Amino acid sequence: MRTNLSDTGAATTIVGLSDAKTHCRVYHTQDDSYITSLVLAATDAIERETRRAFINRSFQFQLEAFPASGEIVLPRSPLQSVTSVTYTDTAGVTQTVSASDYVTFSVNGIGRVQLKSTAAWPSTQGTGGLDVTVTFVAGYGAAAANVPQLLKQAVMLQTAHLYDNRTAVAPAAMYEIPRTVERLIVQYHSGDYA
Repeated sequence: MRTNLSDTGAATTIVGLSDAKTHCRVYHTQDDSYITSLVLAATDAIERETRRAFINRSFQFQLEAFPASGEIVLPRSPLQSVTSVTYTDTAGVTQTVSASDYVTFSVNGIGRVQLKSTAAWPSTQGTGGLDVTVTFVAGYGAAAANVPQLLKQAVMLQTAHLYDNRTAVAPAAMYEIPRTVERLIVQYHSGDYA
């Protein structure tokens, strides 16, 4: 089944410029804008790798149709809330599924929208388009203080790596500290999504 995930807000940095500069051992202001952009790039990369949102923001997850299993697994975690479930009906009109027809919950932060046993998913237009849209909020909270420290450390390490290595190639004598960032974020990988 084809799906699409739209991020309706930009990733928000979880590491401040001052902390990033201290970690990179930078004591001047000439690179402030550059370091700020690297922090955002590192944040975005690690969010994508772990399939998590750090600061609460809204997403739209689109599917071709409602799943036969009755359960929609959301591709960003940790789930905070589901705003709406909408679909394009057989007449081509956008409708909203009543919240009383489904329950939302999460397992290890991975959000799910599950059809109640007393309800049925409505019929969709079925023309091959993305007829079902789940709008939801994912993240650890509204502030960087809510994000686990290991993820913040991973962002700082990735920022420092990007700052120190500004080209796509490196001399043969350079080597990577063995999987440092990966070791920090591995426990936060949200796994496979159906």
